[in-house]
Amino acid sequence: MKFRLPLTILAVLALGGALAFYLHESGPQYATGDADEHGHHGHAEAEGERGPHGGRLLVDDGFTVELAIVEAGVPPEFRAWFTRDGEAVAPSTVTLTVELTRPGGKVETHRFVAEGDHARGIGEVREPHSFDYRVVAEQAGRTHRWTFSAPEMQTTIPADVARRSGVEVEVAGPATMRETLSVYGSVKLNADRVARAVPRFGGIVREARKALGDPVAAGETVAVVETNQSLATIEVKAPIAGVIVDRDVNAGETVGDGATLYTIADLSDVWVDLNVPKRDQARVKVGQAAVIHADDGGADASGRIAWLSPVSSPEAQTLIARIVLPNTEQRWRPGLYVKAAITLSETTVPVAVKESALQSLADFTVVFSQHGDIYQARPVELGRRGGGQVEVLAGLEAGERYVTGNSYMIKADIGKSGAAHEH
Repeated sequence: MKFRLPLTILAVLALGGALAFYLHESGPQYATGDADEHGHHGHAEAEGERGPHGGRLLVDDGFTVELAIVEAGVPPEFRAWFTRDGEAVAPSTVTLTVELTRPGGKVETHRFVAEGDHARGIGEVREPHSFDYRVVAEQAGRTHRWTFSAPEMQTTIPADVARRSGVEVEVAGPATMRETLSVYGSVKLNADRVARAVPRFGGIVREARKALGDPVAAGETVAVVETNQSLATIEVKAPIAGVIVDRDVNAGETVGDGATLYTIADLSDVWVDLNVPKRDQARVKVGQAAVIHADDGGADASGRIAWLSPVSSPEAQTLIARIVLPNTEQRWRPGLYVKAAITLSETTVPVAVKESALQSLADFTVVFSQHGDIYQARPVELGRRGGGQVEVLAGLEAGERYVTGNSYMIKADIGKSGAAHEH
Protein backbone atom coordinates (compact mmCIF):
# COMPACT_ATOMS: atom_id res chain seq x y z
CA MET A 1 0.00 0.00 0.00
CA LYS A 2 1.36 3.44 -0.89
CA PHE A 3 0.71 6.54 1.17
CA ARG A 4 0.81 10.00 -0.31
CA LEU A 5 0.88 13.32 1.52
CA PRO A 6 -0.76 16.48 0.08
CA LEU A 7 1.77 18.94 -1.33
CA THR A 8 0.80 21.56 1.26
CA ILE A 9 1.71 19.21 4.12
CA LEU A 10 5.01 18.29 2.44
CA ALA A 11 5.81 21.99 2.07
CA VAL A 12 5.16 22.65 5.76
CA LEU A 13 7.34 19.69 6.75
CA ALA A 14 10.11 20.92 4.48
CA LEU A 15 10.02 24.42 5.99
CA GLY A 16 10.02 23.01 9.52
CA GLY A 17 12.95 20.75 8.66
CA ALA A 18 14.86 23.68 7.19
CA LEU A 19 14.38 25.72 10.35
CA ALA A 20 15.35 22.78 12.55
CA PHE A 21 18.55 22.26 10.52
CA TYR A 22 19.41 25.94 10.74
CA LEU A 23 18.83 26.05 14.49
CA HIS A 24 20.86 22.87 15.01
CA GLU A 25 23.78 24.15 12.99
CA SER A 26 23.84 27.73 14.23
CA GLY A 27 22.54 27.47 17.78
CA PRO A 28 21.45 30.60 19.68
CA GLN A 29 23.54 33.64 18.84
CA TYR A 30 24.83 34.91 22.16
CA ALA A 31 27.25 37.79 22.73
CA THR A 32 29.04 37.08 26.00
CA GLY A 33 32.29 38.32 27.44
CA ASP A 34 34.06 41.68 27.64
CA ALA A 35 33.46 44.93 25.87
CA ASP A 36 36.03 47.69 26.20
CA GLU A 37 35.11 51.34 26.68
CA HIS A 38 36.77 54.46 28.11
CA GLY A 39 38.75 54.21 31.34
CA HIS A 40 40.03 51.29 33.40
CA HIS A 41 38.30 47.99 32.60
CA GLY A 42 38.39 44.60 34.15
CA HIS A 43 37.00 41.37 32.84
CA ALA A 44 34.03 39.15 33.64
CA GLU A 45 34.84 35.55 34.39
CA ALA A 46 33.28 32.98 32.07
CA GLU A 47 29.70 32.01 32.82
CA GLY A 48 30.79 28.64 34.20
CA GLU A 49 33.23 30.18 36.71
CA ARG A 50 31.46 31.27 39.86
CA GLY A 51 32.38 32.78 43.18
CA PRO A 52 31.80 31.23 46.63
CA HIS A 53 28.25 32.66 46.72
CA GLY A 54 27.36 31.38 43.27
CA GLY A 55 27.72 34.77 41.57
CA ARG A 56 29.65 35.92 38.51
CA LEU A 57 33.21 37.12 39.22
CA LEU A 58 34.26 40.54 37.90
CA VAL A 59 38.01 41.16 38.24
CA ASP A 60 40.03 44.33 37.70
CA ASP A 61 43.62 44.91 38.89
CA GLY A 62 43.28 42.84 42.08
CA PHE A 63 39.76 44.10 42.89
CA THR A 64 36.96 41.55 42.53
CA VAL A 65 33.19 41.87 42.62
CA GLU A 66 31.08 38.74 42.93
CA LEU A 67 27.68 39.70 41.49
CA ALA A 68 24.67 37.42 41.90
CA ILE A 69 20.92 37.49 41.45
CA VAL A 70 19.33 35.97 44.56
CA GLU A 71 15.71 34.82 44.45
CA ALA A 72 15.43 32.12 47.10
CA GLY A 73 12.65 33.24 49.42
CA VAL A 74 12.71 36.84 48.12
CA PRO A 75 11.81 38.64 44.90
CA PRO A 76 14.87 38.51 42.59
CA GLU A 77 17.49 41.04 43.71
CA PHE A 78 21.17 41.74 43.20
CA ARG A 79 23.74 41.00 45.87
CA ALA A 80 27.46 41.70 45.67
CA TRP A 81 30.57 40.71 47.66
CA PHE A 82 33.94 42.46 47.35
CA THR A 83 37.58 41.44 47.76
CA ARG A 84 40.96 43.03 47.01
CA ASP A 85 43.94 40.76 46.56
CA GLY A 86 41.95 37.94 48.15
CA GLU A 87 40.98 39.93 51.27
CA ALA A 88 37.36 40.88 52.03
CA VAL A 89 36.44 44.52 51.44
CA ALA A 90 33.74 46.15 53.57
CA PRO A 91 30.68 46.81 51.37
CA SER A 92 30.20 50.21 53.04
CA THR A 93 33.44 51.38 51.34
CA VAL A 94 32.21 50.50 47.81
CA THR A 95 29.81 52.47 45.60
CA LEU A 96 28.34 49.98 43.13
CA THR A 97 26.04 50.68 40.17
CA VAL A 98 24.68 48.07 37.76
CA GLU A 99 23.09 49.29 34.52
CA LEU A 100 21.04 46.72 32.60
CA THR A 101 20.02 47.02 28.96
CA ARG A 102 17.24 44.61 28.06
CA PRO A 103 16.44 43.36 24.54
CA GLY A 104 14.71 46.24 22.81
CA GLY A 105 16.96 48.85 24.41
CA LYS A 106 15.16 49.50 27.70
CA VAL A 107 17.67 50.50 30.41
CA GLU A 108 17.39 49.90 34.17
CA THR A 109 19.78 51.21 36.82
CA HIS A 110 20.30 49.38 40.12
CA ARG A 111 22.08 50.96 43.07
CA PHE A 112 23.27 49.15 46.19
CA VAL A 113 23.30 49.54 49.96
CA ALA A 114 25.61 47.83 52.45
CA GLU A 115 24.02 44.98 54.39
CA GLY A 116 26.26 42.80 56.57
CA ASP A 117 29.04 41.21 54.56
CA HIS A 118 27.49 42.15 51.20
CA ALA A 119 25.80 44.93 49.25
CA ARG A 120 22.13 44.49 48.31
CA GLY A 121 20.59 45.91 45.16
CA ILE A 122 17.66 48.28 45.62
CA GLY A 123 14.61 47.05 43.72
CA GLU A 124 13.48 43.84 42.10
CA VAL A 125 15.29 42.39 39.09
CA ARG A 126 12.35 41.48 36.90
CA GLU A 127 12.28 38.47 34.63
CA PRO A 128 13.62 37.68 32.15
CA HIS A 129 17.14 37.98 33.50
CA SER A 130 18.57 38.60 30.04
CA PHE A 131 20.68 41.75 29.82
CA ASP A 132 23.75 43.59 28.62
CA TYR A 133 25.53 44.65 31.81
CA ARG A 134 27.45 47.83 32.56
CA VAL A 135 28.92 47.60 36.08
CA VAL A 136 30.77 50.45 37.82
CA ALA A 137 32.40 50.06 41.27
CA GLU A 138 34.20 52.88 43.10
CA GLN A 139 36.48 51.96 46.02
CA ALA A 140 39.45 53.65 47.68
CA GLY A 141 39.50 56.41 45.07
CA ARG A 142 39.60 54.03 42.11
CA THR A 143 36.90 53.30 39.54
CA HIS A 144 36.47 49.84 38.07
CA ARG A 145 34.22 49.12 35.07
CA TRP A 146 32.97 45.96 33.39
CA THR A 147 30.66 45.35 30.44
CA PHE A 148 29.38 41.94 29.40
CA SER A 149 26.30 40.18 28.08
CA ALA A 150 24.26 37.55 29.90
CA PRO A 151 21.45 36.38 27.61
CA GLU A 152 18.80 34.05 28.98
CA MET A 153 15.78 32.38 27.37
CA GLN A 154 16.52 33.88 23.96
CA THR A 155 17.69 32.85 20.52
CA THR A 156 18.50 34.44 17.18
CA ILE A 157 16.85 33.59 13.85
CA PRO A 158 17.61 35.53 10.66
CA ALA A 159 14.60 37.27 9.16
CA ASP A 160 14.55 35.19 5.96
CA VAL A 161 14.61 31.91 7.93
CA ALA A 162 11.84 33.12 10.24
CA ARG A 163 9.74 34.21 7.29
CA ARG A 164 10.12 30.93 5.41
CA SER A 165 9.34 28.98 8.57
CA GLY A 166 6.05 30.75 9.15
CA VAL A 167 7.02 32.73 12.25
CA GLU A 168 4.35 35.44 12.56
CA VAL A 169 4.69 38.62 14.60
CA GLU A 170 2.17 41.22 15.76
CA VAL A 171 2.23 44.31 17.99
CA ALA A 172 0.89 44.13 21.54
CA GLY A 173 -1.55 46.87 22.41
CA PRO A 174 -4.96 47.83 23.78
CA ALA A 175 -7.88 45.46 23.30
CA THR A 176 -11.49 45.13 24.33
CA MET A 177 -11.97 42.10 26.56
CA ARG A 178 -15.41 40.55 26.64
CA GLU A 179 -16.69 38.06 29.19
CA THR A 180 -19.40 36.04 27.48
CA LEU A 181 -21.99 33.47 28.50
CA SER A 182 -22.97 30.70 26.05
CA VAL A 183 -26.65 29.78 26.11
CA TYR A 184 -29.19 28.02 23.91
CA GLY A 185 -32.66 29.05 22.80
CA SER A 186 -35.13 29.19 19.93
CA VAL A 187 -36.74 31.60 17.48
CA LYS A 188 -40.39 32.48 18.11
CA LEU A 189 -43.06 34.65 16.56
CA ASN A 190 -43.12 38.21 17.80
CA ALA A 191 -46.47 38.18 19.63
CA ASP A 192 -46.75 41.94 19.16
CA ARG A 193 -46.83 41.36 15.39
CA VAL A 194 -49.40 38.55 15.25
CA ALA A 195 -53.08 39.09 14.33
CA ARG A 196 -56.10 36.89 13.57
CA ALA A 197 -58.62 37.14 10.74
CA VAL A 198 -62.11 36.56 12.22
CA PRO A 199 -65.73 37.04 10.97
CA ARG A 200 -67.91 39.38 13.00
CA PHE A 201 -70.86 37.01 12.61
CA GLY A 202 -70.94 33.22 12.31
CA GLY A 203 -72.14 31.32 9.26
CA ILE A 204 -71.02 29.14 6.36
CA VAL A 205 -67.60 29.72 4.83
CA ARG A 206 -68.13 30.16 1.11
CA GLU A 207 -64.46 30.95 0.24
CA ALA A 208 -61.15 30.32 2.00
CA ARG A 209 -58.69 32.13 -0.22
CA LYS A 210 -55.31 31.69 1.52
CA ALA A 211 -53.01 28.76 2.25
CA LEU A 212 -50.25 28.37 4.85
CA GLY A 213 -47.26 30.52 3.98
CA ASP A 214 -49.14 32.84 1.65
CA PRO A 215 -48.29 36.54 1.98
CA VAL A 216 -51.18 38.92 2.60
CA ALA A 217 -51.59 42.68 2.56
CA ALA A 218 -53.35 44.64 5.26
CA GLY A 219 -57.06 44.85 4.40
CA GLU A 220 -56.87 42.02 1.84
CA THR A 221 -59.89 39.66 1.76
CA VAL A 222 -58.88 36.21 2.98
CA ALA A 223 -62.31 34.54 3.30
CA VAL A 224 -66.01 35.03 2.48
CA VAL A 225 -68.72 33.98 4.99
CA GLU A 226 -72.50 33.76 4.48
CA THR A 227 -73.98 34.83 7.81
CA ASN A 228 -76.62 32.82 9.63
CA GLN A 229 -78.64 35.89 10.60
CA SER A 230 -79.25 37.54 7.23
CA LEU A 231 -77.80 35.10 4.76
CA ALA A 232 -75.74 38.03 3.48
CA THR A 233 -72.11 37.46 2.57
CA ILE A 234 -69.35 39.30 4.38
CA GLU A 235 -65.67 39.56 3.57
CA VAL A 236 -63.14 38.65 6.23
CA LYS A 237 -60.08 40.87 5.83
CA ALA A 238 -56.47 40.59 7.03
CA PRO A 239 -55.94 43.08 9.89
CA ILE A 240 -52.15 43.37 9.17
CA ALA A 241 -49.70 42.62 6.40
CA GLY A 242 -47.71 39.45 6.87
CA VAL A 243 -47.66 35.72 6.22
CA ILE A 244 -50.31 33.09 6.95
CA VAL A 245 -48.81 30.98 9.76
CA ASP A 246 -51.96 29.09 10.78
CA ARG A 247 -55.15 28.18 8.89
CA ASP A 248 -58.21 26.85 10.73
CA VAL A 249 -60.86 27.01 8.04
CA ASN A 250 -62.09 25.26 4.89
CA ALA A 251 -64.80 26.24 2.42
CA GLY A 252 -68.21 24.80 3.38
CA GLU A 253 -67.51 24.76 7.11
CA THR A 254 -69.77 26.49 9.62
CA VAL A 255 -67.96 28.89 11.95
CA GLY A 256 -69.13 30.80 15.00
CA ASP A 257 -69.07 34.50 15.78
CA GLY A 258 -65.43 35.69 16.12
CA ALA A 259 -63.90 32.31 15.17
CA THR A 260 -60.21 32.45 14.10
CA LEU A 261 -59.98 31.60 10.43
CA TYR A 262 -56.34 32.60 9.82
CA THR A 263 -53.40 33.62 11.95
CA ILE A 264 -51.18 36.21 10.29
CA ALA A 265 -47.67 37.12 11.46
CA ASP A 266 -45.45 39.98 10.42
CA LEU A 267 -42.05 38.23 10.22
CA SER A 268 -40.02 41.41 9.66
CA ASP A 269 -38.74 40.78 13.16
CA VAL A 270 -38.92 37.81 15.53
CA TRP A 271 -38.24 36.94 19.15
CA VAL A 272 -35.20 34.91 20.13
CA ASP A 273 -35.85 33.41 23.56
CA LEU A 274 -32.64 32.34 25.29
CA ASN A 275 -32.60 29.95 28.26
CA VAL A 276 -30.35 31.29 31.02
CA PRO A 277 -29.26 28.68 33.62
CA LYS A 278 -30.00 29.37 37.27
CA ARG A 279 -26.34 29.89 38.23
CA ASP A 280 -25.93 32.73 35.70
CA GLN A 281 -29.26 34.54 36.04
CA ALA A 282 -27.97 37.26 38.38
CA ARG A 283 -25.37 38.33 35.78
CA VAL A 284 -27.74 38.70 32.83
CA LYS A 285 -29.30 42.16 32.40
CA VAL A 286 -31.59 43.98 29.98
CA GLY A 287 -29.51 45.83 27.39
CA GLN A 288 -26.63 43.34 27.23
CA ALA A 289 -25.45 42.48 23.72
CA ALA A 290 -25.58 38.98 22.29
CA VAL A 291 -24.37 37.24 19.15
CA ILE A 292 -26.78 34.61 17.80
CA HIS A 293 -25.66 31.61 15.76
CA ALA A 294 -27.72 29.07 13.82
CA ASP A 295 -26.31 25.93 12.21
CA ASP A 296 -27.57 26.82 8.74
CA GLY A 297 -24.36 28.17 7.27
CA GLY A 298 -25.54 31.76 7.37
CA ALA A 299 -23.97 34.73 9.09
CA ASP A 300 -24.41 35.33 12.79
CA ALA A 301 -26.76 38.06 14.00
CA SER A 302 -26.38 40.56 16.82
CA GLY A 303 -28.95 42.01 19.16
CA ARG A 304 -29.57 43.18 22.72
CA ILE A 305 -31.65 41.69 25.48
CA ALA A 306 -34.95 43.55 25.48
CA TRP A 307 -36.83 41.61 28.17
CA LEU A 308 -36.22 39.18 31.01
CA SER A 309 -38.94 36.88 32.25
CA PRO A 310 -40.07 37.79 35.79
CA VAL A 311 -40.27 34.07 36.67
CA SER A 312 -38.10 31.03 35.98
CA SER A 313 -39.18 27.78 34.41
CA PRO A 314 -40.08 25.38 37.28
CA GLU A 315 -39.06 22.36 35.20
CA ALA A 316 -35.72 23.49 33.74
CA GLN A 317 -34.96 26.23 36.30
CA THR A 318 -34.08 28.57 33.45
CA LEU A 319 -34.87 32.22 32.85
CA ILE A 320 -35.97 33.57 29.46
CA ALA A 321 -33.86 36.41 28.06
CA ARG A 322 -35.54 37.78 24.94
CA ILE A 323 -33.99 39.52 21.96
CA VAL A 324 -36.08 41.22 19.27
CA LEU A 325 -34.22 40.33 16.09
CA PRO A 326 -34.68 42.02 12.68
CA ASN A 327 -35.70 39.42 10.09
CA THR A 328 -36.32 41.28 6.84
CA GLU A 329 -34.90 38.39 4.79
CA GLN A 330 -36.91 35.87 6.85
CA ARG A 331 -33.83 33.79 7.57
CA TRP A 332 -34.71 33.37 11.25
CA ARG A 333 -37.69 31.06 11.06
CA PRO A 334 -39.82 30.50 14.18
CA GLY A 335 -39.03 27.12 15.68
CA LEU A 336 -35.33 27.26 14.78
CA TYR A 337 -32.93 26.32 17.60
CA VAL A 338 -30.01 28.68 18.13
CA LYS A 339 -26.90 29.20 20.23
CA ALA A 340 -25.96 32.63 21.56
CA ALA A 341 -23.10 34.34 23.37
CA ILE A 342 -24.27 37.03 25.79
CA THR A 343 -21.67 39.70 26.63
CA LEU A 344 -21.68 39.97 30.43
CA SER A 345 -18.93 42.59 30.68
CA GLU A 346 -16.73 44.60 28.35
CA THR A 347 -13.49 46.28 29.36
CA THR A 348 -10.71 47.94 27.39
CA VAL A 349 -7.28 46.89 28.65
CA PRO A 350 -4.01 48.68 27.82
CA VAL A 351 -2.07 45.55 26.76
CA ALA A 352 -3.33 42.27 25.35
CA VAL A 353 -1.91 39.44 23.24
CA LYS A 354 -3.42 36.57 21.34
CA GLU A 355 -3.88 33.41 23.38
CA SER A 356 -2.12 31.52 20.60
CA ALA A 357 1.10 33.36 21.54
CA LEU A 358 1.32 31.83 25.02
CA GLN A 359 3.89 29.13 25.75
CA SER A 360 5.20 27.42 28.90
CA LEU A 361 8.95 27.66 29.54
CA ALA A 362 10.94 26.98 32.71
CA ASP A 363 7.86 27.13 34.95
CA PHE A 364 6.81 30.45 33.39
CA THR A 365 4.01 31.38 31.03
CA VAL A 366 5.78 33.37 28.33
CA VAL A 367 5.40 35.16 25.04
CA PHE A 368 8.34 35.69 22.70
CA SER A 369 9.15 39.31 21.94
CA GLN A 370 11.00 40.14 18.73
CA HIS A 371 13.98 42.50 18.61
CA GLY A 372 15.32 42.34 15.07
CA ASP A 373 16.63 38.80 14.70
CA ILE A 374 16.54 38.16 18.45
CA TYR A 375 13.56 36.41 20.04
CA GLN A 376 13.30 36.80 23.81
CA ALA A 377 11.07 34.76 26.13
CA ARG A 378 9.11 37.16 28.33
CA PRO A 379 7.41 35.76 31.47
CA VAL A 380 4.02 37.46 31.68
CA GLU A 381 1.36 37.98 34.32
CA LEU A 382 -2.06 37.49 32.78
CA GLY A 383 -5.50 38.87 33.53
CA ARG A 384 -8.84 38.55 31.80
CA ARG A 385 -9.47 36.45 28.72
CA GLY A 386 -12.00 36.72 25.95
CA GLY A 387 -12.39 36.51 22.20
CA GLY A 388 -9.09 34.70 21.73
CA GLN A 389 -7.12 37.41 23.54
CA VAL A 390 -5.68 37.67 27.04
CA GLU A 391 -4.82 40.73 29.10
CA VAL A 392 -1.15 41.22 30.05
CA LEU A 393 -0.78 42.76 33.50
CA ALA A 394 3.03 42.70 33.57
CA GLY A 395 5.93 41.47 31.47
CA LEU A 396 5.16 43.05 28.09
CA GLU A 397 4.36 46.63 27.10
CA ALA A 398 2.13 48.14 24.44
CA GLY A 399 3.94 48.64 21.16
CA GLU A 400 6.26 45.65 21.55
CA ARG A 401 6.35 43.04 18.80
CA TYR A 402 5.61 39.46 19.82
CA VAL A 403 5.32 36.10 18.09
CA THR A 404 1.83 34.79 17.35
CA GLY A 405 2.58 31.99 14.88
CA ASN A 406 5.01 29.02 15.16
CA SER A 407 6.32 30.15 18.54
CA TYR A 408 6.78 26.49 19.52
CA MET A 409 9.84 26.38 17.24
CA ILE A 410 11.47 29.22 19.18
CA LYS A 411 10.64 27.50 22.46
CA ALA A 412 12.21 24.27 21.21
CA ASP A 413 15.43 26.01 20.21
CA ILE A 414 15.80 27.79 23.54
CA GLY A 415 15.29 24.49 25.35
CA LYS A 416 17.78 22.72 23.09
CA SER A 417 20.44 25.36 23.54
CA GLY A 418 20.39 25.27 27.33
CA ALA A 419 19.57 28.98 27.40
CA ALA A 420 16.72 28.50 29.82
CA HIS A 421 16.21 30.15 33.20
CA GLU A 422 19.29 29.87 35.44
CA HIS A 423 21.63 32.24 37.30
